[in-house]
Amino acid sequence: MQLHRRSGSPYWWYAFTFRGRRYRGSTKAERKADAQAIAAALLADLQAAPQRLESWKLTHVLGTYYTDHAQHLRSHAFVWQKITLFDAMLDTNQALASLTTRQLMDFRAKRRGLGIDRPTINRDMAVLKAAINHAVNAHGLAAPAVDWKRLRYPENEHRVRFLSHEEFDGLIAAADPGMQLAITAAVTTGLRKTAMLGIEWHQVDLRGRTITIPKGKGRKPQVVGIATPLLKLLKEHRASQTAASKPATGAAKPASGTGTAKVVQLRGPVFDLTNFRKRWEKTRTDAGLVDFHWHDLRHTFATWARQGGADLLELQKAMAHSSVAVTARYMHIGAEETVTAFDRAAAAIGKAAPETDNEEQTA
Repeated sequence: MQLHRRSGSPYWWYAFTFRGRRYRGSTKAERKADAQAIAAALLADLQAAPQRLESWKLTHVLGTYYTDHAQHLRSHAFVWQKITLFDAMLDTNQALASLTTRQLMDFRAKRRGLGIDRPTINRDMAVLKAAINHAVNAHGLAAPAVDWKRLRYPENEHRVRFLSHEEFDGLIAAADPGMQLAITAAVTTGLRKTAMLGIEWHQVDLRGRTITIPKGKGRKPQVVGIATPLLKLLKEHRASQTAASKPATGAAKPASGTGTAKVVQLRGPVFDLTNFRKRWEKTRTDAGLVDFHWHDLRHTFATWARQGGADLLELQKAMAHSSVAVTARYMHIGAEETVTAFDRAAAAIGKAAPETDNEEQTA
C-alpha cells in the first residue's frame, strides 16, 4: 500500500494492486492518518467480497488512467489538472457504473457558473471520457450509460486572425532579438508552439535548410523548410551562441600536432525560453496588437502561403493537418507558384519575392 500527495491536490492518494488489478485514487483525506485508515478499509472491503468489475469507483478509474497512461504523455500536467478538478467537483467515491449524464450536466453547470468557457468544459469531458474508455478497454469494466454527445457543447465559430504586413513589421520592431527569431520561425514554418519552442540544435540542418520534428501532433515526424529570412536569423543566432561557448582568452590550447581546434557543437534548445510568456505579452502589447494570440502566427503562415499561391494539398502537408478539410479553413485565392509553402509565407516578410537556391547561385 502506497500513499502519496500530488501537486495541485490537497488530498492523499493511494496506490496498490489486488488480484492482478491496479487501484489508484484519492482518499479525499488531507491528514495522512485518515488516508491510511480509508485506504486500509478499501483494501479490506475488496478482500472480503468477491471481485466484481462494477466495484471500481470513479476515483480508481481516474487514478489508474493517470498511472497507466497519462503520466507518460507530454500533456501529463494538463491531464492531472483535470483529474484534481473532477476530484473536487464530482462525487468520485461513487461506483463507475452509477455515473449518469445528469450528474455530468450538473458538473457542466457548475463550471459555467464559475465563468469557464465552453471549449474548456469540452476538454474536461474529453479527459473524463478518455479515462473511462481506458478502464473499459484495458481493464474490462462496464461502461456507464453516459450520453457524451449530449454533454458536448457546440464548438465556437472558427476564428481566423492573421497578421497584416504592417502588423508583422510592428511586432518585429517591438520584439527583442530572441523573440524576433521565434516570431519569424513561427510565421515561416507554421509549426505549433509546443513543437517549435522545443526544437534543439541537433534537429536543425542549416545546409539542407530543414528542421525535423521527431514527434509532432499525433506522434508523427514532421520536416519543415527553412526559408531565407529564418535562415539568416538562425545563422546569426548560431554564430553568437558559438562565440559565447568558446573558451576564454588565455585558456589552454590544443597540444601541438593535434591539428586544428575542436569545432564547437551546439547543443540544447534553439530558442531562448527565459520568461517567454511575459516577453511575448510585452511584445504584443508594445506592438499594439488587439485580439491576437501566439497560435495566430500559425494562421498567418497559412494565409500568407495561400495568398502566395500554395494549394491545399501542399499546405496540408506543410502544416501536418489530418485532412484537407482542416486546411481549407485557411483558404484564400492566389496565383500558382513553383516555390514551397515555406518560401511563400516567408516572402511576405519585407514584401520580397521568395528566393531559391538557383537564384542565390546566379546572384
